Amino acid sequence: MQNKYGYINKLPTILKKLLQILILTLITACGTTKNTTDLIADEKFELCSEIIYNRLVTEVGPIEGKLIYKQNIHSLLENSLLQEKYLNEISKSGYSELLKKANRKEIKPEFFEKFKSDLGFDPYLLFPINSHLSCYGYLFEQLKILDKSSWQFEFGLAYNKFEAYGSLETESEYLIDALNKIPEDKFELIMYRKIFLDLIYTNLN
Repeated sequence: MQNKYGYINKLPTILKKLLQILILTLITACGTTKNTTDLIADEKFELCSEIIYNRLVTEVGPIEGKLIYKQNIHSLLENSLLQEKYLNEISKSGYSELLKKANRKEIKPEFFEKFKSDLGFDPYLLFPINSHLSCYGYLFEQLKILDKSSWQFEFGLAYNKFEAYGSLETESEYLIDALNKIPEDKFELIMYRKIFLDLIYTNLN
């Protein structure tokens, strides 16, 4: 009888453990689904970005200049900003300071002249303002793989606010707010930094 009653007394504990396992499984499954969606969004955004820039390089951009320079123009601009100490580090805080310097007109015109001279051509057409914003729209409107809870949606809203109320030369507060919507690990990918480099080159050059 004791064994029987002892078994019955243990049932609630066993059920609790089963319930805990079930909850953990569901949480893990949700996390896996979210991570998968996140990776797919990165993949599709990168593809959209590459299509835009391949078209610029082959159809719209400057005829002169080495192809390897044109294909990697954002990395080259970022490297120059680092070399000249306008950009202290490749991070959100580093870019936040860079945007503030741009706002205070601390990036000298000579910087852009040297950049063009080193390249051997003017890459102005390779820095189209807001081209990357269309890639965010692509994820929502065409592919429908993201919803309003995503950081990409929050970024789009914040960036639209910057467009409506600010400008790089007069007010960078809205732009920095948009920058802060991007997770730090995503900001390590240059495809999410390009929109800021486009603004700096096009607005200040």
